Amino acid sequence: MVRPLRELLAVARTGHLTEAARDLGVPQPTLSRSLARLSAQVGAPLLRKRGRGITLSRHGRLLAAAADRAVREVDEAVRRIRADVDPESGLVRLGFQHVLGADLVTRTLRGFSADRPRVRLQLAEGGADHLVADVVNGRLDLALVAMLEEVEGASVLGTEPLRVLLPAGHPRAGDASIALAALAGEPFVAMAAGYGMRTITDRLLRDEGLVPEPACTCEDLATAAGLVAAGLGVTVVPAGIAPPGTVEVPLARAAERVVQLLWSAESITSAPVLALRDALARTVPAQLAERGPR
Repeated sequence: MVRPLRELLAVARTGHLTEAARDLGVPQPTLSRSLARLSAQVGAPLLRKRGRGITLSRHGRLLAAAADRAVREVDEAVRRIRADVDPESGLVRLGFQHVLGADLVTRTLRGFSADRPRVRLQLAEGGADHLVADVVNGRLDLALVAMLEEVEGASVLGTEPLRVLLPAGHPRAGDASIALAALAGEPFVAMAAGYGMRTITDRLLRDEGLVPEPACTCEDLATAAGLVAAGLGVTVVPAGIAPPGTVEVPLARAAERVVQLLWSAESITSAPVLALRDALARTVPAQLAERGPR
């Protein structure tokens, strides 16, 4: 149905069957028969003669207006489909937690973008629970998250050990390890609800028989670490992020978070999405291995 609509638009643009046929690259008799069939399909004449040329009838103008919108939408859909099946172009929507973006994601994207400069990236940062939901709901194509437990259907890329983060002058800062129960009564800095580290911290505290009651909450792990450095409390963090003025101490009951990659079942049929998924699956485990035990 799209071809006759294009033909009708060509006649509307040129005002002549001969010129329209030439622009379309078809013989004039072929164009005339096609437009006659289109008129028969809609049940009304679409063209009328005007001098030596041709113009659209009232019904023809009505159909042409709709045809213009339809053809533009079809062309855009075809463009997007071709971009999807071409690994060298298209759009990928990637979500990740803040702390993962600072290192694991950016190193991967540097190489990926160098290899595929025409692929557009739409990046979203947020809490683990929100990112998982966004993949399930189709708002994201891919998400890199780190949680205490594995998400069903996710690909596990590695693990990160967890540490207690204390102010440098804390009495327990020199301990070889520490149980969270030993910090009962201390002000606790926590991530906001819905963030992976908040879920992890609450779970670890409950396992130690403590009721999670944060003294303050924030939405960025670097901010949480800064609050600890300022002496406003203690928290739990992935190993290796301690800023100046803080000390990481291993947990007496060792714990780690699982770094995992999720993808939308619908989006993974897109070539650029699949290419980025494979790049993350290849590079992130290597980066985690480079860190080693910290």
